[in-house]
Amino acid sequence: KAVYCHPAYLTYIGLNLPQYVSNELLEEAFSVFGQVERAVVIVDDRGRPSGKDTVEFSGKCSEGSFLLTTFPRPVTMEPMDQLDDEEGLPEKLVIKNQQFHEEREQPPRFAQPGSFEYEYARRWKALIEMEKQQQDQVDRDIKEAREKTEMEMEAARHEHQVMLMRQDWMRRQEELRRMEELHNQVQKRKQLELRQEEELRRHEEEMRRQQ
Repeated sequence: KAVYCHPAYLTYIGLNLPQYVSNELLEEAFSVFGQVERAVVIVDDRGRPSGKDTVEFSGKCSEGSFLLTTFPRPVTMEPMDQLDDEEGLPEKLVIKNQQFHEEREQPPRFAQPGSFEYEYARRWKALIEMEKQQQDQVDRDIKEAREKTEMEMEAARHEHQVMLMRQDWMRRQEELRRMEELHNQVQKRKQLELRQEEELRRHEEEMRRQQ
C-alpha cells in the first residue's frame, strides 16, 4: 500500500518523491485527502530536492498507488512526530526545462488497475517494500552488532581494570618485600655493631685487669 494516512491533524513524511515536485503541487495533490495544513518538499543545503516531503493534513487517505507526475513511481507516506521548520521548494524555484514539462504532463492521480502506470507502480511498491525490509534487517543487524561490541568492550574494560589492580597489588607486594628486606639488613647491622661494641668493651676491661 503506497499511500496510507490516519484521521486527525497529523504530520507525515513522504518518500520516493519525483524530481519536479514543488510545495504547491504537493499541497494540491494531497488536498484530495482533506484539508492540507502545510506541504513542504525537503531540500538539501543547495536547495535541491531530496526525494522526501512533509505534509500536515486531516482526513483519511485512500489506499492505492498515488502518482504525483508522469513518472509511475508511487509516493509513500509515513507518520512522523512533527513538521520540520523549513521552506521547502516553492513552484517559482523549480527549473522549468523539457524534463519538467514532460513530468508535469499528467496531474496527481491514482494509477488505474490494468494500466501501464499501475503495473510499474506495483513493481515500484514491491521494490520499495523490499528495500524497507532489507533496511530494517540492516538496522537490526547494526543494533545487534553495536550491543555485542558494547558488551565486549565493557567486559574487556573490566578485565583491563582487574589486570591493572593485580599489577598494582604486585608492585605493592614487591615494595613491601624490599622494605622488609631493608629493615632486616638494618637490624642485622645494628646487632653486629652491638656485638662489636660489646667485644671491644670486654677487651678493654680485660686489658685493665692485666695492668
